[in-house]
Amino acid sequence: MAEESLSIGLSGSALVVAPEGHMTAALCPALTQRLAAFLGPEARVESFHLDYARCRYMDSTFLGLIVSLSKKAQSLGLGKPVVHGADAQCMSLFRTMGMTRLLQFEEGPCPQPDATETLSAHEALKASFILDAHRELMDLSPENEERFSALAGALEDAIRMESEDL
Repeated sequence: MAEESLSIGLSGSALVVAPEGHMTAALCPALTQRLAAFLGPEARVESFHLDYARCRYMDSTFLGLIVSLSKKAQSLGLGKPVVHGADAQCMSLFRTMGMTRLLQFEEGPCPQPDATETLSAHEALKASFILDAHRELMDLSPENEERFSALAGALEDAIRMESEDL
């Protein structure tokens, strides 16, 4: 199994995202960019599925992106993203972060895309992207607020110093 891989595709009108391996922040910008096309004004997407059958772990930036994607899907009228095949480790992360109310969980198999595109990390991660993902998690619970406050402060400092250098 790959260290980290992410594929995306359509199964009819269902958008399917399939993380594989240990998901980290590295693929988050590529996923965000690609989803913008799938969920844009011309989109024919009617539901959003996450195939976790091969995902073994997610870092906090990836989890924060899932929160953001859930909110986006619901704002577009797609309902909650449907998670298929999450193992005990991933379910524990969803519960710990307070994400279970933002997602729908199904035991059955995930729809299989007609064709998939494998995303690769090609953009440098920006501190503002990481901060936004962690703010999404911090907004879910006081525990997350406490858990990520030091990181958020460090990222805010880095962003401030970056802007002063311009």
